[in-house]
Amino acid sequence: MAARYLILQPAFLGDAILTLPLIGALRDADPNAEVHWVVRQSTEELFTGHPWVSRLWPWDKSWKGWSTLYTGLRSQRWAAILTVHRYFRMGLLGRLLPAATRVTFDKNPLAWAYTHRVSHVFAEGIHEVNRNLALLRPLNLMGRRPAPPWLFPPASAWQAIKPYLAQGPFLIVAPTSRWPTKEAPFSLWEAFLRKVTQDFTVYLTGAPSDRARLEALVLSPRVQNLSGRLSLSEVAALIAHAYRVFTVDSATTHMASAMGTPTTTVFCATVPAFGFGPLAPRSRMVEVSEALSCRPCGLHGHQACPAGHFRCGWGLKVETLLESL
Repeated sequence: MAARYLILQPAFLGDAILTLPLIGALRDADPNAEVHWVVRQSTEELFTGHPWVSRLWPWDKSWKGWSTLYTGLRSQRWAAILTVHRYFRMGLLGRLLPAATRVTFDKNPLAWAYTHRVSHVFAEGIHEVNRNLALLRPLNLMGRRPAPPWLFPPASAWQAIKPYLAQGPFLIVAPTSRWPTKEAPFSLWEAFLRKVTQDFTVYLTGAPSDRARLEALVLSPRVQNLSGRLSLSEVAALIAHAYRVFTVDSATTHMASAMGTPTTTVFCATVPAFGFGPLAPRSRMVEVSEALSCRPCGLHGHQACPAGHFRCGWGLKVETLLESL
């Protein structure tokens, strides 16, 4: 009988994408494994039908939804539960469900109640993908880290993007984030777009709520605002064909890593040392050259610069973006 594993990671979309190498390595070590995955509701569309995942369990982040999850999952016996999410409710779920082995990061508040605890450290040179892969060590299932692609859009997604491929070589620019201090000033992107549209079509992407803001960057017919027009799977398929992706510290960076597309990621309030940079070949990370004592100001950034000056954003130069082309 195939071993059944449960992965708990219902964080934001980018965090979920960075969990895929862990799942791929687990399946490489145990090809017959049955892998179930708890994901954040609204992200499951990107992972539906994924060949590495036996079943998705979307969670709406409510306690009622947590109870429903628990009821559905407790009827099964798990060979191991890997709690990637470092917060209480997933820690509690992973502890209460029947399992021979429970593994989580030492930062989870219920780590003490698990059979194995793995160190989670933000340090220069350690990527989040490698932190996640370390959760397999207690299981002695260290399979190979999968090469891209990690995402497999359905045929309908590839069909939907065909009209955009007919317009010649293109860049994707994704300048928005749910955390405003992760965003570079739009003036930087305006200067960039004026230069690159001589040679490339540019597709702007973002959440549906970003569409109105992104209209300010539609400077010519060579720039198209696709925010809210494509599904997550269609965005992934479009990224796979891009000459390069330009984005901020956001899920788009990780989607491009999953598709193996070269990426230039701009870091403002956050820093590459956190381990969330792009992984595709020929990728670049851009940040201010000035050493700022206030940077980083947090793991996710803020709604506004705590110091009031936002020099980590205003100090960026368009030349650094152009150099990566």
